[in-house]
Amino acid sequence: MVVLGFALALRVLFLLVTADTYDYDEFVLLTLARDWAHGAVPYRDFMFFHPPGALAVLRLIEPATAMWWPAARLLSVLIDVSTAGIVFKLGTLMWDRRGALASGVLYGLSPLAMVSAVRVGQDPMITILGTGGLLALLAGRTWRWAIVAGVCLGAGIWIKYPALYFVPIYVLAAPRLAIVALPASVASLMVLGVPFSGNLQAIWDQTVVFQRTRYLMEGSTRLWTTLFWWLGINPFAVVGAIRRHAPLWLIAAFLLGGLFGLDSQVYYHYFVPVVPFACLLAGPIVAKLARRAIAALAGIGVALAVIWAVALDNAGEAPLFVTAAHLSRVAPVVTLLRKDTPANSSVLADRYEYAYLSNRTALAHYFWNIGVLVDPYYLERRLPQAAAVVMSSGASSGFPVGLTGELDQTMRQVRVGSIAVWTRVRR
Repeated sequence: MVVLGFALALRVLFLLVTADTYDYDEFVLLTLARDWAHGAVPYRDFMFFHPPGALAVLRLIEPATAMWWPAARLLSVLIDVSTAGIVFKLGTLMWDRRGALASGVLYGLSPLAMVSAVRVGQDPMITILGTGGLLALLAGRTWRWAIVAGVCLGAGIWIKYPALYFVPIYVLAAPRLAIVALPASVASLMVLGVPFSGNLQAIWDQTVVFQRTRYLMEGSTRLWTTLFWWLGINPFAVVGAIRRHAPLWLIAAFLLGGLFGLDSQVYYHYFVPVVPFACLLAGPIVAKLARRAIAALAGIGVALAVIWAVALDNAGEAPLFVTAAHLSRVAPVVTLLRKDTPANSSVLADRYEYAYLSNRTALAHYFWNIGVLVDPYYLERRLPQAAAVVMSSGASSGFPVGLTGELDQTMRQVRVGSIAVWTRVRR
């Protein structure tokens, strides 16, 4: 309970301080889940470049997010707090109570776990499922619990393919039970995929082919993102791995995190599943260093967490490679759309937050990722349906080359800071 309460309090504080920041992907998930809840079919009526699990979860709570979208963030917080509890329980299977407590507290203090917990995303979901399945394997030690672990793993893969990261961990941690768990994961994944059996080719094209053909991020950005969010924030885990006093599966789990840095694009949240294992490696080391001062250590950690939250809110659009767009900069555009477009109209925008926050339909389900898949004529044919068009600036923005010239001929442009808005209102 101490670990759960500590993690919850810290995440609520972090959420309050950083409430004005957001990641662009949050509104991709929220918008598509909303549209699925209202009848659109994933992969047929709109493109989605991951498995459908996260959308399915958010679809379930859509009545709540329709009234207050940060409800989805609160769900993410609760998921991540539960993961802190799982880390503590895993720690009790390997270390004494102080080591386990230190592991749980370290997870509560992790800057990566914190920022991911207060945003709408898939990574906290696959992390709780992966670690929960691992706990079932190690604590249950029966074939029934192995099936539970397999179901957790299959559900994680259904949410995001990188949940496959947990497969070798399961095999190393419980090789005999993994023989049961892995087929169970395949079976659960097949059951979860039944509703989409008619769209298998589209799912393959959008979730596999598209991901393999994405542009190659600059090498230095991928390298520094990996070094910082894998190794830099986990120095005690590095020490724990070098000392080799931990089980082989735990060391391997931490080292396997480096594989996320080999992707064509590397983002901070990719490393969230590694955090529990880093904290488990670091727990006994920190417990020894702070035999009488875990409370003081937690206090220092809270201070650092507040500093991190303030920095995230004030240090630009991507401090330490973490996306930190600001809702306050989007708000004037949302106000303009509510004022100058009919209530049930469609908005064409390069990011989903404009249509979602103004409660308008996202025309053609277009957003920045789709820009490389379509030409301007694809959007021009749909322009007559648009009550407004919005184009952002900076990362994750833009339309196919040539579209804006057509807009200037048929609509009136208004500048809202660095954001261009075209409307049909004449003043």
